[in-house]
Amino acid sequence: MEWSAASRVLQSKDVAISVEPPPALLEAGGISPNGGCGGRAIGVELSTDVVMASVVFRRRFDVHDHHPLIRDPLVLVASPIPRGTRHESQLAVVEQTEVIAMRDELERETDVVVVGGGVAGLMTAMTAAQAGSRVTVLEANELGGRGRTADRDGYALNIGPHALYLTGALRTELVAHGIDPAGGTPQSRSVGLVRNGERHHATVSALGLATNPVLKPRSRARALSLFARLPRMKPAAYVGHSVSDWLGDEPVDVQQFLSAFIRVSTYTHAPDQFDAGAAVAQLQMAFQGVRYIDGGWTRIIDAMTRRATDLGATVHDHAIVTSIATDGGRVVVAVDDREISASAVVVATGGPDVATRLTGAEVAGRDAITRPIRAASLDIATRHPFPDSFSLGMDRPLYLSPHAPVAKMAPLGRGLVCAMRYIGPDEDTGDPTATRDELRHLARSAGIRDEDVLWERALHQSIVTHGSPTAAGGGTAGRPRHDALGLPGVYIAGDWVGPTGLLADASAASGIEAGRSATRHCASIRV
Repeated sequence: MEWSAASRVLQSKDVAISVEPPPALLEAGGISPNGGCGGRAIGVELSTDVVMASVVFRRRFDVHDHHPLIRDPLVLVASPIPRGTRHESQLAVVEQTEVIAMRDELERETDVVVVGGGVAGLMTAMTAAQAGSRVTVLEANELGGRGRTADRDGYALNIGPHALYLTGALRTELVAHGIDPAGGTPQSRSVGLVRNGERHHATVSALGLATNPVLKPRSRARALSLFARLPRMKPAAYVGHSVSDWLGDEPVDVQQFLSAFIRVSTYTHAPDQFDAGAAVAQLQMAFQGVRYIDGGWTRIIDAMTRRATDLGATVHDHAIVTSIATDGGRVVVAVDDREISASAVVVATGGPDVATRLTGAEVAGRDAITRPIRAASLDIATRHPFPDSFSLGMDRPLYLSPHAPVAKMAPLGRGLVCAMRYIGPDEDTGDPTATRDELRHLARSAGIRDEDVLWERALHQSIVTHGSPTAAGGGTAGRPRHDALGLPGVYIAGDWVGPTGLLADASAASGIEAGRSATRHCASIRV
């Protein structure tokens, strides 16, 4: 794709023009200077007073770039340079250089429109584009959704703690596309179990469970039996039973012990609603290992974006979709001040309420999931690492884990610890100050003193998932299908959709299915 229409004129002072474009020029054109862009002069026109230079850039965006990703962008630089001041190895500084960035307008017609540029949307785009569809991705904010990562003083801050499940649907599909983001695997054998505000060290092993200090002697044998059988359990046998039903006959301390591991693997604190079959399946996958990602989850988003664009998709951020309507075999998407006509549309943003608001159609099966699951989190930048601080609350839904230097998410020699309180779907979020104090107390119990802390970032509540599978709804198999809107050519994808996985794995799996269905629909109406 080439940029075909000038949409804005940008001005920048003291812009240096050279054969390899300098950062100031790239920034003026809306392109990240860190993205490894290469440039070359393609034409030099001599006049009596000035040299006019045109420069073409082929972009390679890095993870910090959030500008619209359009393949092979063309940037024309009209640069009046005093005669005799420039040659191939010399930089010329120009005052008030006008950089005319010619951006391609949003396509008026395409095969598949994907609404949402997070994991679900980008996976949908990769799938449909690989199958040969023309794909346009529209993201209302910055790319990544809840996979965005902020940078502060060299620390990579995700929106709450994130982990990539090594055997989950997301990593499996990423590897199939040649993507396997680097990172580190946290140790989970040694854990601090917190009860009544006190932290007790325990080891998750046969010997450790047999001597667990927070379990009564008879409970230790029961916990050991449960953990020994867990890898061989058949998740299907527990579908339709809530976590509370499953563990209800166990001693209270055993219930608390196992519930702590269910929360950390599923991010869900809803024992009376959450399907035990989904919990068992996720626990089994968690024991296969997880990975914290170097540089944060924006590295995954960046790699998926590159892959989607390499496959032919175009991706636009800050493009707000206001409605989706079917019209004579086509689907019309209203975005900003224009409309796009497509053969198929995938809504891969928000939960069922967003899908209904955009399309006017109800989502079949939405009663099979909980209300959105939320969490309060606290990122703690520390003067040095705390590798043995991993902690789980037994009588409170709490979590704390060192994310750096397990992964490269902090400056060398520093540490990044992430604490979290799981919030139930029907629970009030409570007082922000009280929540933050509780998480700081958790950190202190793990040995992180106030003087060890450089700074903190608190998020009072963030959405973890737009809905977890309920026992009453039949577990993951009962969640809304990708075609649950009942509109021809309109599909959904997200962490609350489809029969496979939880969290980002559900986003990826439903994105794949929605992308395939959208492609098949496009083919059917061409015949």
